[in-house]
Amino acid sequence: MLNKTLSKKLNFIEIYQFFGGLVGLLLTIYLLLTTNPGKYQNPFFIPLILPFVFFGLSIYSAWLLNKKKYLKGLNLLIILLFLQMIAFEFYGLYYTSVSGIAINFTLDLTNDTFAGFDFQPSQFFLTFNASDEVFRFKLNLFAFGMLFFVSKTIRELKSSLYSIV
Repeated sequence: MLNKTLSKKLNFIEIYQFFGGLVGLLLTIYLLLTTNPGKYQNPFFIPLILPFVFFGLSIYSAWLLNKKKYLKGLNLLIILLFLQMIAFEFYGLYYTSVSGIAINFTLDLTNDTFAGFDFQPSQFFLTFNASDEVFRFKLNLFAFGMLFFVSKTIRELKSSLYSIV
């Protein structure tokens, strides 16, 4: 039996993952419907499929938590959080993944060094741009906080489960 505080933490993580994945799926579908996906050739369909896989895994981890398969769901969530911790753009390659929200520390090294913060909703992009002169690096501070929160919750869950035995 889980204590009330641990149950609330697990419910928060479940709801956050579900709605983050759902919003991401809806935004991805909207982007596909408002752009022309016909311009992508065969090898470029992979960047169109990856957002659905990423947000599907986010919803799947919430489903695992809902079905009380806590360790599987939280371990999958840790993998997803590691994918969300950095975003970058350099040499024409752009990558960012967020399931939920992101509060980023941004470092722009294109011409001068600029630092700042920005906010992003759920999104997943892996694109190849023609511009190879841009160099940006983003560190998702919210994903770091969630990773700390989830790892602390896993420790509490394991101690709670082992104390029952």
